[in-house]
Amino acid sequence: MKLLVPFELEEKYKEIGREIIGENNIIWFPEKGNADAILIRSNDFPRDREYKMVQTVSAGTDHIDLASIPESTLVASNAGAYSLSVAEHAFALILERTKDISGFRRETKGGVFNPKPTRLLYGKTLGIIGYGGIGARAAAIAKSFNMRVISVGRGHRDRNSDEFFGLEDLDKLLVQSDYILISIPLTKRTFGLIGKREFLLVKRNCTIVNVARAEIVKREDLLDFVDRNKEASYLADVWWGEPNLDGADRENVVVTPHIAGGLSGEVMEFAYRSAFENIKRFFDGKRPLNLVRRDEGVYLERQRLGV
Repeated sequence: MKLLVPFELEEKYKEIGREIIGENNIIWFPEKGNADAILIRSNDFPRDREYKMVQTVSAGTDHIDLASIPESTLVASNAGAYSLSVAEHAFALILERTKDISGFRRETKGGVFNPKPTRLLYGKTLGIIGYGGIGARAAAIAKSFNMRVISVGRGHRDRNSDEFFGLEDLDKLLVQSDYILISIPLTKRTFGLIGKREFLLVKRNCTIVNVARAEIVKREDLLDFVDRNKEASYLADVWWGEPNLDGADRENVVVTPHIAGGLSGEVMEFAYRSAFENIKRFFDGKRPLNLVRRDEGVYLERQRLGV
């Protein structure tokens, strides 16, 4: 079986592909040819034949027009490939805000020595919306701070979450959490999941961290919430209409430029290895991991693509 890679790829990532799939089984850009599977990064990929499998480099697939891919083609995401980096980034955001590192740095660089109280994570409750790879890794980190963890997830469970809920019981998580981590995929069911009604349930000093997709939260409702509740915080690696950051200039809002997945070679080596291994799994006659549920898919044209 043959794999088509229709984009320029660094040699170190090609070596991973050769190791897993074999040089003779891969058609590298700019070469073309008949292939059974294709590895894609964006919605711009050759559609001149019906592939048996489409594998994304990204964990999310909301930037892929699934309707343009035949129903008979298996589409697999790269879910889990960026979990370590994204979970670490989520806690970097939480710690930065909890300990006000940027504020102290700004003051001390200006010659101002002004000690102020900071907060503990110890004993606080972290609510995780989306207990997949990112959520589970974040829960493990939270346990090292002796936090209580509650979570919403579809199936995966482990001992790091003290309590599990279904999405239909999201309210139970919202009312209890001091920190809320959004790490759930963007689907028809989760689009606009958090809005005015949900913001009325959360604690007034709640810290909400979004490392998933901006559209899971209703923008105007979020901005109204942080404007009315100055002790609350919204920390995000995603924003509506990226790279446009309109509305992100609030004092209690912190935004990073969609880099939680990591732009470093070590992260991408792991991601490409994961993608190539899933394609090899398919070539070996096994069912690929992370198959996309088309009935839940959402497609949004994006100026900038994250993981």
